[in-house]
Amino acid sequence: MPPKDPHRISRKVLVEQSRRLSKEELRIWLQAATGHHITAAEFEKILRERLPKESFFQHEILEALKAEYPAAFVWKAAAGPYSRQGIPDVCCVIDGHFFGFEVKRPCLGEPSKIQERTIEEIEQAGGTAAVISFGHQALWEVTKWRMSKP
Repeated sequence: MPPKDPHRISRKVLVEQSRRLSKEELRIWLQAATGHHITAAEFEKILRERLPKESFFQHEILEALKAEYPAAFVWKAAAGPYSRQGIPDVCCVIDGHFFGFEVKRPCLGEPSKIQERTIEEIEQAGGTAAVISFGHQALWEVTKWRMSKP
């Protein structure tokens, strides 16, 4: 059987592998799964083509938070011409504590300077903020905060 075309790898499979592997591990896995040597530039292109848009990951995070914490106030922050820049994509209040999650596509997204600064400001104000890609990461941030409470 000839090697698979790495540009045709299933989105579902790529997302599932990106949940558990680092970026470099994912590139190695993709090479092994397809039988192709993949350069760093080609790997970036494959990720950009095959990974779902950021909204897919935002939806997953919203659903995970709502399912685990049904009494929480959870929302997707809307951006517009009159909104403050850098506000995290997904926000919630759980047990009176504010959480802000800047959502990035796995292995691709990097927060902007204003997003990094906003995360710092949220932390300085006593809230919790993080850059994440998956629902289980949001749940882990909440768990860490709960474990740190006296």
